[in-house]
Amino acid sequence: MNKLLSFIGRNLFSIDIYNVRKMKLFLCGGLLILSFFIIGYRTISLANINKQVEVETLAKMKLKKEIEDKHIRGSIFDRENNLLASTIKVSSLNINPYEVMNKHETIFKLKKIFPSTNTNTLLKKLNSKKRHVNLIREISPEDHVKILKIGIEGINIESINKRIYPGNTIAAHILGNTNIDGKGIAGIEKSFDDKLRIGKNINLSIHSGIQHILKTEIHKQINNYEAEGGAGIVMDVKTGEVYALASLPDYNANNYKKILTTNTKLFNKATKGIYELGSTLKLITAAIAYESKLVRDNDVFDVSKPLKISSRTISDYHPLNYAINIPEVIVRSSNIGSAKIAEKFGSKTQLKYLKSLGLMNKLSLEIPEVGKPSVITDKKLLTTMTISYGHSIAITPIHLTSATATIVNGGVKVNPTLLVPTSKNNNQRIFSEKTSLQMRSIMRLVVNNKYGTAKKANAPGYVVGGKTGTAEKLNKSGGYSKKKNIPAFTAAFPMNKPRFVITIMIDNPKGQLKSFGYRDRTGGWVAAPVVKQIVTRIAPILNIKPTLDSSKVLTENLIQYKIRGNKKGAEL
Repeated sequence: MNKLLSFIGRNLFSIDIYNVRKMKLFLCGGLLILSFFIIGYRTISLANINKQVEVETLAKMKLKKEIEDKHIRGSIFDRENNLLASTIKVSSLNINPYEVMNKHETIFKLKKIFPSTNTNTLLKKLNSKKRHVNLIREISPEDHVKILKIGIEGINIESINKRIYPGNTIAAHILGNTNIDGKGIAGIEKSFDDKLRIGKNINLSIHSGIQHILKTEIHKQINNYEAEGGAGIVMDVKTGEVYALASLPDYNANNYKKILTTNTKLFNKATKGIYELGSTLKLITAAIAYESKLVRDNDVFDVSKPLKISSRTISDYHPLNYAINIPEVIVRSSNIGSAKIAEKFGSKTQLKYLKSLGLMNKLSLEIPEVGKPSVITDKKLLTTMTISYGHSIAITPIHLTSATATIVNGGVKVNPTLLVPTSKNNNQRIFSEKTSLQMRSIMRLVVNNKYGTAKKANAPGYVVGGKTGTAEKLNKSGGYSKKKNIPAFTAAFPMNKPRFVITIMIDNPKGQLKSFGYRDRTGGWVAAPVVKQIVTRIAPILNIKPTLDSSKVLTENLIQYKIRGNKKGAEL
């Protein structure tokens, strides 16, 4: 009996162990299958999600294309609603190579109508494996008729969009261009591509008439001095609206693709090119001095000897043998005086104002071709001094225009714009009204005082003021060229109540024997006369009437500073 019970117990235990193991295996197998099921389900779900996202993306792209296809690309107009850029329908010649029976005969017929086409190019297109090949991008209505009459197998004439620029070269650097698919690739065309592609029009702040005058006058001076190029801007001193912006050489916007392959120097010098613009920066130095209150009206600076700082010797083109005040430093364009003024307020104050004026960053202009200033910020005394008269700092002409406008308009920062603004300026005050008045008074003296450097900018009847600048061009090695320079002039008018700023820059003019050789390559000789011509021509368009030629009217609302002669101890 005991043996029987023992046998049954052992077998029951074995059965239990066996069943437990079997259950464990079953359970593990089930979990494994469940895991595969979950992973598979998750994979399918993710695939469906990805597919759904892809479908949604394609649907959005299709919808966007449908919207674009429904609209002809929007037009671009100037501030007077004159057309600057538009889209028209033209005929394009295509062919299906598979339908061509005799390729050589087809080429012969095509050459009769289009004799300038290349035979090998045509043959290559006819040998294409595609069923739709473009033969000629654009054909005339007359050629269209000839094609229909001559009869060619597989020919298909389609209507396509073509971007045109009625003004050809007018504002080419501003407008930019589109590619073969009608997408904006430069200028306003690129910046506002999304709006233009769905048929929305853009109105610019540009005035076509003033744009033409600006370009014409700069072009004349480039030819007169055999210069490499030039740039200019006309801008409203309060709103920042750019009425004209020219960069030469320019190009015919209707031949943009051809120009890109032949000339790499056609960048926008007014907004993208950065230059050391010389003594024009002395305006900023003087404004900082007045605003910081670290320099007083009666402070004078000894400029009788060259100033040696570190390895550099700072000297003046026209040395004086006595101490001079701030107005005299600007009117006579003294590097030594400017350096000593900067020493008074120091690097920290200088950099603070340069930054607040926007001279250390890109401007928020509505085109992609905008240059970033290059400013040495090591805070050394030599750097502070050289920046004060336009070295160690390279900016674009549009940066200088913006800073000049801020100085003369009462001290409120100006942000240049190529659009007619829909809201008021941000009213950020940089300089006080008093500082602005002091600077306007000095700028007027630069033009109408007998010791001023910009007498050639004096336009009878219009109260012009400004500051000249001449800087040697930088070599590729980093040094300065003694034979190449950049003359510039930044101006405003009327100075008793400023409305517009004009900045002119000429790139590397050549000295002319008829007008004193090297001497005539300065800002006063090359850039200032351009401003005179521009002011005289655009003032009537802007409804700025000439004032009576009397000292009382011409100096209204300006401080009457006295500038001493060359004799030591002359009256202040």
